[in-house]
Amino acid sequence: METCIFLEHGEKDTQIVKQVKNLYQALKANDKEAIAKILADDPVWDVSPGFPYGGVYTGMAEIFGSFYSKLRSQFSGFGATPETFIDGGDVVTVLGFYNFDSNQDNSTKFVRFSHTWKINDDGRIKGVWQVADTAQFIF
Repeated sequence: METCIFLEHGEKDTQIVKQVKNLYQALKANDKEAIAKILADDPVWDVSPGFPYGGVYTGMAEIFGSFYSKLRSQFSGFGATPETFIDGGDVVTVLGFYNFDSNQDNSTKFVRFSHTWKINDDGRIKGVWQVADTAQFIF
């Protein structure tokens, strides 16, 4: 799939945008130490209904021990490619796409997403509200 950036957003990286970018890099690298420094003590992942294992996950154990472990069991590989970062003051909205490699038929699905990250006063990430093209997950 060829992707292009639909929304050109020329804003320079602010401190909170840099923090969100650091989180995407730490998640991709599975750097648990960096992730723990970037996230607030009890982060919340609010994952769209219809998305695999959609629901609300609170705390590191639920997010990484439950949500991501279930997701990894369903797909042979997945990742997030953020494209546009929009600083909203105490939130950063990110537009991009996921790529999922199916265990069932060896296909790759590309799924658009919007992540809105809430930032604490101390600059740590409190959590995410995730919306994705869940129709892509009908098997």
